[in-house]
Amino acid sequence: MDRLKHIILLFVLINTQLSSAQQTIAIDETVFVHTNATTLVSGETLLYKIYCLKSSDKTPSNISKVAYVELVDDSKKSVFKTKISLENAVGQGDYFIPTTLKTGSYKLIGYTNWMLNKPFSELFQLNINIVNPYKVDEKTSALNILANGSNTSSENSANENITFKLNKKIFTNREFVDLKIQSLNNSFRDGTYSLSVRKLDNIPTQNQISAVKFSSAVSYPIVIDLQKQDQKIILPELRGEIISGKITAKNNSDKIENLSIGLSIPGKSFAFEVVKTDRDGNFIFNVSKTFFTSNIIIQIIDEKANNYDVVINNAPEIDYSQISFEKDSKLSYTFKESLLERSISSQIENAYYHKKVDNIEKAPTSDAFYYPLAKEYILDDYTRFKTLKETITEVVVEVYSKQKDDKIYLHVNDPSIFPQLPESALVLVDGLYLENQNDLLTYNMKNVYKIEIIVGRYYVGAKSFNGLISFTTFDKDFKSTQTGSFIAKPTILRPQPKKIYNKVKYENTVDNERIPDFRNQLFWNPDVQLNQDSETSFYTSDLSGTFEIRLEGFTKSGIPVSIKENIEIQNTSAN
Repeated sequence: MDRLKHIILLFVLINTQLSSAQQTIAIDETVFVHTNATTLVSGETLLYKIYCLKSSDKTPSNISKVAYVELVDDSKKSVFKTKISLENAVGQGDYFIPTTLKTGSYKLIGYTNWMLNKPFSELFQLNINIVNPYKVDEKTSALNILANGSNTSSENSANENITFKLNKKIFTNREFVDLKIQSLNNSFRDGTYSLSVRKLDNIPTQNQISAVKFSSAVSYPIVIDLQKQDQKIILPELRGEIISGKITAKNNSDKIENLSIGLSIPGKSFAFEVVKTDRDGNFIFNVSKTFFTSNIIIQIIDEKANNYDVVINNAPEIDYSQISFEKDSKLSYTFKESLLERSISSQIENAYYHKKVDNIEKAPTSDAFYYPLAKEYILDDYTRFKTLKETITEVVVEVYSKQKDDKIYLHVNDPSIFPQLPESALVLVDGLYLENQNDLLTYNMKNVYKIEIIVGRYYVGAKSFNGLISFTTFDKDFKSTQTGSFIAKPTILRPQPKKIYNKVKYENTVDNERIPDFRNQLFWNPDVQLNQDSETSFYTSDLSGTFEIRLEGFTKSGIPVSIKENIEIQNTSAN
């Protein structure tokens, strides 16, 4: 016993020393964003890939699992914001430039929540020009844009470790471009890159920030003193998306500490989590998997839930007052022809969008969190009954109901315990937690595909239930009528689904023969990996001129890669 006491005392002393020593924390994280263009016309699409890196050595950062990209206008207001799920420290997204945006200069801002603990200057910033030929006001016109920069970059694009191999340099319309990216250096093959092929014109544009230039800028981890009383730390989304909030008691005599809060994200693949409140009523959910649905329900799990209010915290906001924009200047009318061509091209491409639509990458279907513990009843295997009462009487015989006040609660009979425990079971319908099951009394059971049950004590987080009952409907669209101050259905920014960008092909000369092809963006692949067979070849469009092939990215050891090369496309009708 004395030996055990000494071990426990030693453990406490060690942890106390470690806690006192950990008075500061270093934020070693940054992001780099590669875009397909820095000047866009209404109707075009901004494509981008985001790399989450360590500030110190530009190797992949394993801290944040979520990143954000915003476009801020010259009035210092965010016009769009996207949430990007990071896989292996990278993510991708896009933004269609609507006609509601005015002509002018914008800033593309990239960051993670963890980076918001750093000064604003440490966030990724890229100048973006947008030309809207349809929206005119007293301050802007279709020819008002930042006429600074150039359409060619002076950055060195050579890299002896990675090279482009093309079948030729001059092509005709709708011709196959056989592009291969070669590297004899294994360290460069082991990296992740993004590839863009886009037409160049004489419209002035901001220089794209290359990975090489980004890495050359001196950047150090930011150290935060945790001992400052007024120090507010924005938590990193270390395990996934963070959803947080706070509960308050309507009566001061009711406790707000250690109450159970449930998060439901219903659907085909659903999430259900339970956390406890702290002494101030705060709670935090870490959603490790990516869910794109906006249907999110957060509710208090307690018999006295009606005695509380639940409020969901807003996402951290950025003070954009520090952004500086260069003054607009009149764009020479010598560029009017190029703007007209870009505008016409985007209109034609959008008119035939249904023929060239991008595909959403199918999200993997995940098993329920209780799999494979549940006993399954597929109701089509039995005589169908319309009501819940008939179904649990004749089919799912382990389930029984009890009424308390004006509420119905479902229980699972546990033959190993007598008398049965008073607590009710955890009841889910398509992943939606039902605090009481009144809605199920009037629900047509013929809409239910299966019922799963687990007998015995079941824990979700720190909350225990007397069994589990999960209903799965055919359409996964069950709606609950339960309302109250203890239930919140917040509007939370959802991650942008990952896309498989359309690749126009003319393997057969009659393919799309009657469909015009006015693509300025010939190719975009945000997931090029040289150690795998990544698709890098493409077809030219009906447009002629000079097109830039640009590769950006980083090796796993943090070496930046920026390569570009031009090809010429000649109009076949002119020959």
